Amino acid sequence: MFGRIPSLRLLPVALLVFPLSSAGAQLRPLDPIDWGALGGRSVTVEIGSSYLSGQRASLAGTEGRLVEVGKYRIVWHLGRVALQASGTALWLYKDRTVFAPPLSEVLPPKGSERKDVGDQKVTTMVELTPPGWKVGAALRFGVTLPTTDDLQGIGRDETDFFATVGGHTVLGSLDLGGELGLGINGTRVPTHEQVDPLLFGLSAVYQLGDAAAILELAGQHDTRPGPDFRGNEDLGEARLGVRIGRTRWLTVQAVRGWTLASPHLGVVMAVGARF
Repeated sequence: MFGRIPSLRLLPVALLVFPLSSAGAQLRPLDPIDWGALGGRSVTVEIGSSYLSGQRASLAGTEGRLVEVGKYRIVWHLGRVALQASGTALWLYKDRTVFAPPLSEVLPPKGSERKDVGDQKVTTMVELTPPGWKVGAALRFGVTLPTTDDLQGIGRDETDFFATVGGHTVLGSLDLGGELGLGINGTRVPTHEQVDPLLFGLSAVYQLGDAAAILELAGQHDTRPGPDFRGNEDLGEARLGVRIGRTRWLTVQAVRGWTLASPHLGVVMAVGARF
């Protein structure tokens, strides 16, 4: 059965290789499914950065400015299966205000910038419906690798697993997508080592020639009663932007968070190409 799908034979290799070369934070929610990643055989490379104000570093107990440098995404398109490696090379975080004492192993605010490696993810996407259907469905699953530093307190040094199921349809120039799933996240609470948040994402892309307007909603919600664990808070972001170009593109998005742990405002820029 699997012999006819070379991408599935490559999956174990990918899961072994990427952790060695390339994420355990919960600053940003999982991006919505990129429906353009399914179908065809090519490679997509995208790199960019972001500036986020009012971003909480929960483990440090501070709120401030976060700059994400070297945000990248590499996708191997293998027909109905796509393999993706993504993440952020560097986080630069500046404390502005203190809302809680830092955890015992985290450095307190000293006026200097906190620096850390950002999160790194390995993802597999599988198209569940035959090509050409008006309504498509896909399964996505992957891991977030533990690359962060406990001392900096920007993110959790934990391994997380995520899986979502989504659907999308194309109505003329409008591409609509949505998904729902589950995360299995490690915590920094010794008495409660795991949180399983509900993951959700919505996307709308309106194509007009070589330009497209993009609206995305993404977040996670812990269904447990009681307060959130620090580093595992509810997340929610709305992103509105434009993409210019098709095989070579520039994307600019404004970000607005609607939960305490998400940024107040921000901007994300990226350039990409498909080969």
